[in-house]
Amino acid sequence: MTINKITIENVKGFSSKELELDILPNRPSLLVAPNGFGKSSLATAFMSMNANRIILDDEHCYQGDTANLPSVTIEFTDSDSSRHTLQATSSSNNISNHFDIFVINNKIKAKGVGRNFGGRSVVSSSIVVEPVTLVDTIPQRELFNFSFSEIRRSFGNNNKILINISSILGNKKFISKISSNYSLLDRCIRVIDNRQVAAINGHLNSLSSSMSAENMRQWASQNISAQIESVESICDLINCIRESNLGYTDLITCYLIAYQLITLYGNDKQQFKKACKYNEYLLKKQHYSEMLSIFNSSWQGVAPRERSGKLIVEFPKSHFISNGQRDVITFITYLCKAQDKLKKNNSILIIDEVFDYLDDANLVSVQYYITKLIEYYKSDGKRIYPLILTHLNPLYFKNFAFSKQRVYFLDKKDIQPNNGMVNLLRKRNEESIKNDVSKFLLHYHPEQINKRGEFLALQLPELWGESDHFDNFVNEEARKYIDGNGDFDPFSVCCFTRKMVEKHVFLQIETSEDRETFISTFKTKEKLKLCESLGIHVPEYFYLLGVIYNDGMHWKNNVDNVSPIAAKLENVTIKNLISNLSSL
Repeated sequence: MTINKITIENVKGFSSKELELDILPNRPSLLVAPNGFGKSSLATAFMSMNANRIILDDEHCYQGDTANLPSVTIEFTDSDSSRHTLQATSSSNNISNHFDIFVINNKIKAKGVGRNFGGRSVVSSSIVVEPVTLVDTIPQRELFNFSFSEIRRSFGNNNKILINISSILGNKKFISKISSNYSLLDRCIRVIDNRQVAAINGHLNSLSSSMSAENMRQWASQNISAQIESVESICDLINCIRESNLGYTDLITCYLIAYQLITLYGNDKQQFKKACKYNEYLLKKQHYSEMLSIFNSSWQGVAPRERSGKLIVEFPKSHFISNGQRDVITFITYLCKAQDKLKKNNSILIIDEVFDYLDDANLVSVQYYITKLIEYYKSDGKRIYPLILTHLNPLYFKNFAFSKQRVYFLDKKDIQPNNGMVNLLRKRNEESIKNDVSKFLLHYHPEQINKRGEFLALQLPELWGESDHFDNFVNEEARKYIDGNGDFDPFSVCCFTRKMVEKHVFLQIETSEDRETFISTFKTKEKLKLCESLGIHVPEYFYLLGVIYNDGMHWKNNVDNVSPIAAKLENVTIKNLISNLSSL
């Protein structure tokens, strides 16, 4: 199932915003957009949904006007290629019928405390993270009402063949598996007293009491295995036991374990279910504690604690823990909560710019656990759509290391690049031109070339094979960009920027030997470092403009190459810096 489009209306900075996405399930989707685009508006829209409708804070209404009613629309294509539309508004929500939704964003808040000293008010501020409730209501403590002696008495005179399942009832993961399938236990109860099961137990009790328990099991394996396998529901429970890594796999032992479980369940279903519910709580608490202990590198004991009937995580004051430690522990806490809340077959998990501020080690760690989360849903036959909102372009920043990630640029631009320039970047590594294109056209070089024949053969603009014609084109496109005079080619502006930076420092090099070294040096950054080593002043913004002249000069297949560059060129500061270059 593919999420094709998300439309948001009247939320924060969005009046109406359509996002064409085509998001696939069970793989990380990186939604990239610059600061100010509205990533937090998207997150707020989803975070404001409850099961029945959107409840939006007044300050989050578009233009602060509560008359602007919010809505979120999701369009998706099902496995049979049918198209569906779901919508949530201020009065209804049918998205919640199909999707569970959870949002993780920055939970840091500023807190001010006022004190009065001799009639003077003094306010101190601090950074806090509010406690996170992982479990809203801790279930009543309930243990299984299991008595091995009673089970033995009910079984019959050869009850020594039974094994005590007390340790099995203490296996939290197994009990969790059983509690998710009460219908199987109910099916087993319906057959436990039928003639087949009675005959099986009768055979076991008819054996000589002088036989050892092991010999009894061996006899049963040879003589009544077929009878056991003929009872479908009992076999299903036996398979569940075998697959749970309890240390028991032989048919007879697993049958005897199944018999005790069914008997215990049948004696008091409600008590059995209450014990399972408490077991599920203990398993969650254990999982949360283990996850937080892995990421808690501070000396503070950040762990789930029971408070007023809830399981919560409290965070230390800001001066007791570093910003990085706080950020990663907060993220992992909410990731645990997300797994508990996202129960439907289809779930959307939105992560709003949390990744952008983690260091490399923690970033790898949290990506690993997101991958494990995806595997958990996929193995359960479910679909989860992790939408990671970021302003960092993963093509250039190595923050993201998912093997199956997909990248979507939200801030798509209508700028149409020049086809000739696009083809040149695509073919720049063709054997007949690769050295000359890089050296004479895409970097500054005081000499001219003539590669018109080679350009014509490659179906590139023939005149651009002469570098002065190419430079005239690039300069004209940059002039249109700087003056705001009509459409321009963004890649030509990138090329202009690089060549002007390099030309400015090249003309300050005094010796021909150093100039030759400059020309033969690869990469603009290294050329600038060379000039600094020669005592030439290099303005800092020459380096900063690398986000323009590096990113825009290399074509990458199967991605949106235009939008990231176009978004950068729209930045007023960057435009002013490029304008400064033209006047040097």
